[in-house]
Amino acid sequence: MVNPLDKKHRGSIWWITILIAGLLLLLCSGMILRGISSIAQLFRTFLLGIMIAFVLNQPSKLIQNALTKKANWREKPAKAVGILGAYLFIFALLAAVVGIVIPQMIDSVRTFALNMDAYLNNLQQELDRITIPLGVQRIDLSNLIDLAHAGLGKMDAAVVPHILSVTGTMLQALGTLAISIAFSVYLLAGKERILSQGNRVLRAYLPKQTYEQTHSVVRVIVDCFRNYLIGQTTEAIILGSLCFVGMLILGLEYAGVVSVTVGVTAMIPILGAYIGGVVAVILLFMIAPWKALVFLVFFVILQQVENNVIYPRVVGGRLGLPGIWVLLAITVGGQIGGVVGMLLGVPITTVLYTLLRNSVRSRESKKSSP
Repeated sequence: MVNPLDKKHRGSIWWITILIAGLLLLLCSGMILRGISSIAQLFRTFLLGIMIAFVLNQPSKLIQNALTKKANWREKPAKAVGILGAYLFIFALLAAVVGIVIPQMIDSVRTFALNMDAYLNNLQQELDRITIPLGVQRIDLSNLIDLAHAGLGKMDAAVVPHILSVTGTMLQALGTLAISIAFSVYLLAGKERILSQGNRVLRAYLPKQTYEQTHSVVRVIVDCFRNYLIGQTTEAIILGSLCFVGMLILGLEYAGVVSVTVGVTAMIPILGAYIGGVVAVILLFMIAPWKALVFLVFFVILQQVENNVIYPRVVGGRLGLPGIWVLLAITVGGQIGGVVGMLLGVPITTVLYTLLRNSVRSRESKKSSP
């Protein structure tokens, strides 16, 4: 016979156990992440293939649905064309980046390296102009200037070995990428069969209620990560493009480097774009303070447009996560896993928030029903 006291407190004991397990996971997060990283290194080729297939699944489905519904294509040829079209789109996008953005970035880096001495001298003069009237101790950048000269000299001496090293690394990376792409094509082509087989295994070995709960959790995880990826990527592309066009109109230097930096950092919600903006302000301040001021005003206006127009329309309710939780996810994720933790913290928190919200609603509906 079961003790009634055990029934009464069974739920509390269960939640206390979950809380203790969560605290232990947080305390041992460093060791757990190192273990996950070691395992990921062993399967990095196949994990990369899974990531590529996950990213390209949505565009391939859009092309396939358009061909089957609007052009009355059969399913198999429409699926093949959809997969091919998704890869061609990505390759065309990469070709555009390599052909347009990369040369702009190389020219910007070369120009910056050639003019670094003048930039640092300008920065020293501006700092002196600010600190001397205020009676603040002078900030001396002479050591930084000498360090920059020494770094450029070492760069010139080591350019050939560095090129050889980079070439070998690129060849190895291209080989890994080719295998990953082939694996991703296999996943996209046979995703229905693979998902069906996994579904059958879960259904065969798990109790019915556990199977349904697992299926629901997996669906929430996939939806949250897909919505985060689509929303943030679209927003980052739009923001980086607007920044590039605006800097060209204003005649500001390093438009390519700054825009790519702003676009890449914008993948981190809320704080990301500001990181790229700070880098741009520092870079332009070394050239001319008034240019840094012009960019700062432009960037503040751009952020207002982004926060009030772009983000609500492009991302909107895709995440469904309150702003305070987004900020908390970025902070905790950054402390645990650095930049990767900041990127993954938001979708992981969205998954946990969605699961908790669904559980609360389910329990409330059960209690309110007669």
